[in-house]
Order: sequence, then C-alpha cells, then structure tokens
Amino acid sequence: MERNAVEEQVAQHYAGGIYAPDRAPTDTAIQGDTLFMFLMDEAGQCEDMEAWMVRMADAVDRIQELMEVLEAHGHCQGI
Repeated sequence: MERNAVEEQVAQHYAGGIYAPDRAPTDTAIQGDTLFMFLMDEAGQCEDMEAWMVRMADAVDRIQELMEVLEAHGHCQGI
C-alpha cells in the first residue's frame, strides 16, 4: 500500500520513526499499535498536514471531554 504525503510524515515522526519505510516492522507489529493505526487512518483521509492537524485537535478535544466525563462519574478511581 502506497502512503500519501501526510501518512509519510506521520510514519516518519511517530514514536521516533519506528514505522518509517526504512525501519518498517512486520505487519503484525503495525496492526497491534492501534494508536498508530488510528493516526494513519486519519492521515489517509487528509490532503495536507494542516487538515490532519485540525482532525487531530478535534480528536484530542473529544478524548479530553470523555476523560472528564468519566472522571466526574467516578469511573477513574485509583488512576
């Protein structure tokens, strides 16, 4: 599968470039890294890095909101 320019940048810089083309792990390792898979899926839907950054900011906001709701309802005791 050929990566677009945004996917290339994400792969190059994610976790020190562990999934960059010159350091490609087995497919099993990539599939097991669900955060990387999410980031790459989002990158694959973006025409440029600016669009990807907007999508990531939205995702971060939604994750933060969910964490706050869960914490407010006592679902995060002991963390």
